[in-house]
Amino acid sequence: MMDLREDALALMDYLGIRPKKRLGQNFLISKEAIKKICDTADISSEDVVIEMGAGLGFLSEELVRRNPRKLILVEVDRKICSYLERKFEGKAEVLCMDMMSLLPSKEFSKIVSVPPYNISSRLVSSLLKSDFRKAVLVLQKEFVGKLKARPGTRKYTWISVLSQVVFHIEIAGYISRFNFIPTPKVDSLIISLVPKGISRDIIETLFRVVMTAFSKRRRKIGKILPIKNRRIAEKRSINLSPDEFLEIALSIGGDKIERSYSNKKDVYRGSSWHL
Repeated sequence: MMDLREDALALMDYLGIRPKKRLGQNFLISKEAIKKICDTADISSEDVVIEMGAGLGFLSEELVRRNPRKLILVEVDRKICSYLERKFEGKAEVLCMDMMSLLPSKEFSKIVSVPPYNISSRLVSSLLKSDFRKAVLVLQKEFVGKLKARPGTRKYTWISVLSQVVFHIEIAGYISRFNFIPTPKVDSLIISLVPKGISRDIIETLFRVVMTAFSKRRRKIGKILPIKNRRIAEKRSINLSPDEFLEIALSIGGDKIERSYSNKKDVYRGSSWHL
């Protein structure tokens, strides 16, 4: 197996660091996976690429070799940041900050990330509001199952609906847990997210519809929202397809949801969506 295990251990020893559990640090050490991630990103000389959570810089090195117009590396660990600034001086811009505080404020065309597992939901939620052409992420296998879940299944949630409406979602590859240091308890998948071009206004309305519906997921949607389509109105929220949720959002509009359900704004708390 072609991996970077010895390189990673030597570099961590040189920098005097150990993976921090509070930061969710699991460093990818598979050359094959790194190549697959970059191949999936399909980087051109016109792309502005942001790597969110650059870690030890192994993926960053391959991104540099792909010769994007600009490469931005984001890393929150200050010791690692200092190392990345030295290593990639003149080749990439290094931002020492929490990746979640960056979205959706920076302009870029491609996103590449091996994020901590514990921010997967927040990250995908933020990407729903961001302008980019393609994102390639390494996410926990079980979480990807939620993104691609079908109506009526246990894994089908609000993030399933929003992700499937807003993005084309493709699974590009599998990464075993043994390709990380330290070894996590879960396996991962490489996925690509390509926006379908749905407007921000529609996405915001859709979010209100979906969160209201999933607050009472087993009730008929017609009892929760003002639905004119009788066929849809008789369905339970958990059985509605993403396209049906989009149809609802387009038909009733965000202003009606706001007026009719202003007393239910607590439904939106706990998500990472800020309207």
